[in-house]
Amino acid sequence: MTPTIDQLKQYLESQGISLPDFILELLLEQLAAVQDCLSQHYPPATALLIQLYLLSLLAMAQGDRYISSQSAPSGASRSFRFKADGDRWRAQLNLLSGLDKFNCVGELIPDNPFESNAGLWISTGGCKR
Repeated sequence: MTPTIDQLKQYLESQGISLPDFILELLLEQLAAVQDCLSQHYPPATALLIQLYLLSLLAMAQGDRYISSQSAPSGASRSFRFKADGDRWRAQLNLLSGLDKFNCVGELIPDNPFESNAGLWISTGGCKR
């Protein structure tokens, strides 16, 4: 049993994560590789939970906007928090590394722009007359 887009959206929204449908469809396609194993070893309800948890991990790594608070009865309000750029970089790189097992695009990946390289430059001198 594979979760539907609606089930996945409902679950991710409960976690404060929002992704476009086309990304969710691509994530669901990734489950095709594990369907046989799940159906052989787990009852349908457990297999569905495993899939939802896996997809939420993938979605968390991709989503950088999380709902931090919301209210309604119609003074509707919603606040978000965002991942730091360095965290987003690492999450995307981890996703890419996990998918590209043969390192086909490794040479195309730019250096991490958020990696801090600390340095110290000292200059001494005096006045020349």
